[in-house]
Amino acid sequence: MNPTQAAATRSPVHETTLANGLKVLIQEVRTAPVVSFMVWYRVGSRNEASGITGISHLLEHMMFKGTPTYGKGEIARVLQRHGASFNAGTSLDYTCYYEVLASDRLEIAVELEADRMSNALIPEEEHRLEMTVVRSELERNEDNPHRAMFLELLAQSFKAHPYHWPTIGWRTDVEQITTEEIRAYYRTHYVPNNAVAVIVGDVDRAQGLALVERHFGGIPRGPEPPPVRVVEPPQTGERRFKIRKPGDTRYLVVGWRNPELAHEDNYALDVVGMILGHGRTSRLYRGLVETQLATEVDAANETAHDPFLLVAQATVAPDATLDQVEAALHREVELLRTQPVTPEELARAKRQVEASFVYSKDSIRSLAQQLGYFETVASYRYLDTYLEHLAAVGPDDVRRVAQAYLTEDTRTVGAYDPIPPTNGSHTE
Repeated sequence: MNPTQAAATRSPVHETTLANGLKVLIQEVRTAPVVSFMVWYRVGSRNEASGITGISHLLEHMMFKGTPTYGKGEIARVLQRHGASFNAGTSLDYTCYYEVLASDRLEIAVELEADRMSNALIPEEEHRLEMTVVRSELERNEDNPHRAMFLELLAQSFKAHPYHWPTIGWRTDVEQITTEEIRAYYRTHYVPNNAVAVIVGDVDRAQGLALVERHFGGIPRGPEPPPVRVVEPPQTGERRFKIRKPGDTRYLVVGWRNPELAHEDNYALDVVGMILGHGRTSRLYRGLVETQLATEVDAANETAHDPFLLVAQATVAPDATLDQVEAALHREVELLRTQPVTPEELARAKRQVEASFVYSKDSIRSLAQQLGYFETVASYRYLDTYLEHLAAVGPDDVRRVAQAYLTEDTRTVGAYDPIPPTNGSHTE
């Protein structure tokens, strides 16, 4: 355990909610004179609707275009001048903005994010110019086989729920979103009662809270954003898809529906993902790579605010077929469903899950990332008991969740089966 992890283990998280509804989490970690400040908004592709898919991601881009205080490009210049690293990201369930900087510069980040929360300009001309960047991202998605496979997996696995569409949105929607729609979306979702502010690092919690109060406290509470009420209907049979594009490498992906992040079955499903597809000791590695059916394999229990997917994937070896790889993958899953795991295999998988959990706290920024993510998607208190629940997972739990979730009727199987490139075609 490195010094950051050790200090974080000892240091409590202090939780406060301001009068306007802003949740504030502060954790003192005095290992270096550095602090991370983050603002998490409970808005992502999950909150979108047909016709405006991709608007959360588009708004994230526009949040760097200035306020009455900070002109075009000035947000980045100010942060760079103060030696900060910074960025933003949009996902299924959230949009996050962060800065990591010297602890004596914390107020710069707090003041700037408060200004962005209430005063972003979102100029029409900047929207038009930014579309060049967004189109480039859309094209990269289309040209990446792994990304194309994952997006199609979501599109086939979810028919009603907004996890159906990509975070970046459908191109036809993104091209037609108006500037006024972005502004209305901003006014709806970028309100203090829909956000979490996180401070982790070399900070006195009273002083940190005072800074947040000073800059965010005057922002009025907004109306509660519209809730997401869509519930994905049960899947009642296997779904399949195939992607045919120029290229020379075949891929297989299988996704099984899993429960929402806060569900107690996810502790055992995290272990199942490790047993199936993490590292050279995993079932899929031994059953597919060592038998020369695949060159790479992976599996993981991917969780979200609402039920999501446990995903397994394989890169097909040149001399193998997609059918052979799929049959071998299903055999390994069936063995996990029908036969108990050995104590040694279970212990190794639990150590791997624990190591992954611990190393996700190896820096000031990643500590803040964990707190913000879990509070936004479920509750940061999930982190307090995660290792305790993991330790309690036994062989019966592994077999029970494998039997419950890794079924033929709840799986979606996808293949990337390229066509030979023609003259002048791009090879993936």
